[in-house]
Amino acid sequence: MKMLLRNKFTLMPLVLLAFAVNANAWEPDTKLPPLDEFSLEGEVVPLEGKVTLVDFWASWCAPCKAAFPEMEKLYQEYKDAGFQILAVSVDQNAKQMDRFLAKQKPSFSIAHDAKELMAKSADIQAMPSSYLIDQNGVVRFAHTGWHGKKSVESLTQQIQTLLNE
Repeated sequence: MKMLLRNKFTLMPLVLLAFAVNANAWEPDTKLPPLDEFSLEGEVVPLEGKVTLVDFWASWCAPCKAAFPEMEKLYQEYKDAGFQILAVSVDQNAKQMDRFLAKQKPSFSIAHDAKELMAKSADIQAMPSSYLIDQNGVVRFAHTGWHGKKSVESLTQQIQTLLNE
């Protein structure tokens, strides 16, 4: 396999990612620390009180580009029921991030992890990586990669489950 995943953390063949994705520090049933510990830049929303999808992404990530329109649809469908998205960019170059966002035009919250503190806390190994957080700030579900319709169906079911609790 010739395709490579490039990010500021590693350069590795995608086939190796299958062995790395279970090393997440944000395991289910883990309460996350307050977001102010991560020095995020942008629109940072509190994790408690709503079901929150925390999504780590980068402008250079093709699966991230595919995920953004679907995340927008999920956000629009469930935002009035108590769902929010915090999309956390790991881009080193803020201008590249801004160009990506200008094309995507998301209406959900965007933050930039310029100091890499949040990404390191979550031990991100692949892009995108996302976590569904319940109303109490506890990680309930983790997702690695974007798998199109399968990812949408899984997220929809999990969002509905958490909103009904």
